Amino acid sequence: MEKFDLVIIGSGPGGAGAAFKARALGLTVCVVEKRDVGGTCLNRGCIPTKTLLHGANLLRETHEGERYGVNAGDLRFDFAKLIEWKNTVVSSLRQNQSTALTKAGVTMVNGTARVESPGKVSVHAFKENGAAEGGETVLEAAAILIASGTTPALLPIPGHDLPGVYTSDHFLEGDGLFPKRLTIIGGGVIAVEFAAAYSSFGSEVTLLVRSSLLSVMDREIGQTLALQLKKRGVVMYTKARPECIEAKDGALALTLTTEGSGEAKSVTVPADAVLMASGRTPDTNLFAPGCTPEFTAKGFIKSDDNMMSSIPGIYVAGDISGGVQLAHAATAEGEYAAACIAAAVKGGGNKASHAQVIPSCVYTTPEIACAGITAAEAAEKGIPAAAGKGVFGANGKAFLENQERGFIKLVFHAESRALIGAQFFCNRATDIIPWAVQCVGDGTTAEQIERTVFPHPSICETIAAAVSDAVSRGGLK
Repeated sequence: MEKFDLVIIGSGPGGAGAAFKARALGLTVCVVEKRDVGGTCLNRGCIPTKTLLHGANLLRETHEGERYGVNAGDLRFDFAKLIEWKNTVVSSLRQNQSTALTKAGVTMVNGTARVESPGKVSVHAFKENGAAEGGETVLEAAAILIASGTTPALLPIPGHDLPGVYTSDHFLEGDGLFPKRLTIIGGGVIAVEFAAAYSSFGSEVTLLVRSSLLSVMDREIGQTLALQLKKRGVVMYTKARPECIEAKDGALALTLTTEGSGEAKSVTVPADAVLMASGRTPDTNLFAPGCTPEFTAKGFIKSDDNMMSSIPGIYVAGDISGGVQLAHAATAEGEYAAACIAAAVKGGGNKASHAQVIPSCVYTTPEIACAGITAAEAAEKGIPAAAGKGVFGANGKAFLENQERGFIKLVFHAESRALIGAQFFCNRATDIIPWAVQCVGDGTTAEQIERTVFPHPSICETIAAAVSDAVSRGGLK
């Protein structure tokens, strides 16, 4: 039986972040991974999706190149070539991550883990072809961290198991899929990013949205994105409820009910593929009888302020904790959990602090990025707020790049004048959002932002316009 200070189940952003932090704090660490190093983000999520989106944006910009005197002539798009590059990116980053973990002194074990009891994990190994080998390794640890993540959810509607009905995993692993007609169920980040990419590739995309696009964000973001997707050929049904999927004429037919203008009606949409992008479920099938922690109503593992579950010595981090399901949030949680574990195992107190402001990012074109709260959320919480918006009609950088629409919203506390929220709908929003994360975290005031000199021409110049609008029109005194 091998002994470690910490055994981590899962090598995604949460598990890897915890492993690096724990090693830096002097703990002996073992990471158990049942699939590929890097977890969902690297292999079936963030990285492959953004690679496809980069190809889609390049294709769209090339089509629009005549505006800038660039004529590509007989432009051809080779989806197989893009997939080849996507696989190269994924495999290279996976190898880099594996090497980095090994160099950091982390012991890597491949197989399916099960928590037998506090401080004890069994691992069933695999052969190279993925078949169960039957061999079992038992690991002993002072602490166990569960970072097993989530898996795509399938809606329990008739026909959900038909050939041609897929999750994001199917579209992002291996050789990918390139259907002529793609119907996407969902209105969240995964759904809109696939809609943006595949509409640029030339697929006929239909989007079925339960309420509104990106409903957890500022309302204007979803409305503006909907207009842009429709302009690029995406057919959208809002207030739509999928009823069933049937095989028909060698393809699929998805029947939905939509309220439309208030009157419910039935619509049938033909498709060559249906992508279910309506959420993810926690991967918690890894506890022996009698060693099961307490779960939330949605099946995630409950944890306290130190990321420890209801079972002493068993901690959680990342998507499995039921918090914000974002890779960078998982990394931050993993690092924080590792610090809490190190304090418990080694003693000396815990000097770590939990990240308070987590940015949300969507890699459409333009990009979307948010930090803090919206004006509507401030009102719901009874926080006195004043908001300002800067639009890009007069922004030189946005205009020369032909950015169609866009805005920056800033939300301030009406009394302290501190920035409490920011919403960016613009090119390179995901690169600018760390500024807002720090400002919200530090309580930066409108006066301090007004003293900032923004470069010209730049996208971030519109931040100054948003501050001015908050003062002149938004009621910030």
